[in-house]
Amino acid sequence: MYKYKIYNKLSTSLSKIINEDTEHIVGYIKKDYSNIFTRFIDLIGDGKFFNSFKIYNENKDLVFISKQVSPFKYRHFSIKFSNKNTEPLSLNFKDENWFKASEKADFSYSNINFELHKNIGDWAYIINKETGNKIARWKNPLTSPTSNYFEILDYSFTEYKLLFLGIFHTYLYE
Repeated sequence: MYKYKIYNKLSTSLSKIINEDTEHIVGYIKKDYSNIFTRFIDLIGDGKFFNSFKIYNENKDLVFISKQVSPFKYRHFSIKFSNKNTEPLSLNFKDENWFKASEKADFSYSNINFELHKNIGDWAYIINKETGNKIARWKNPLTSPTSNYFEILDYSFTEYKLLFLGIFHTYLYE
């Protein structure tokens, strides 16, 4: 299982993603702003307008970028992922609900369809829609500083761990 803490939802500092079993750093995550104006607007809005993130691997190589397409569309993100073992991929992750995040969201890559199941206060899951298998899970207990937990459940997707962690964090972290 992996764990990382977010001390301040406006901070752009790197937060370590640690494997709890080995205590090794597996990556880093940070909030990202496209310019000083978006950061200022987010400061006024207590960090709720812009949810763009970057994730780096253990060597601090950039592997994941999420950009919120518009602050007026509650959950619409452009996601890019690339690491040395996989070919680069791009996802468009969108929730059509105007007021809050839906309980489920769909996305696909490499001809595999996935569904993200949101469970407030409990584990959220990414599920392979064709097989029904749970691929990964993520939990964000509502305490401060926020400790987030992530686990790959299907080890055939291990090389995508930072992708799935990034999708969970981008879509569910508030």
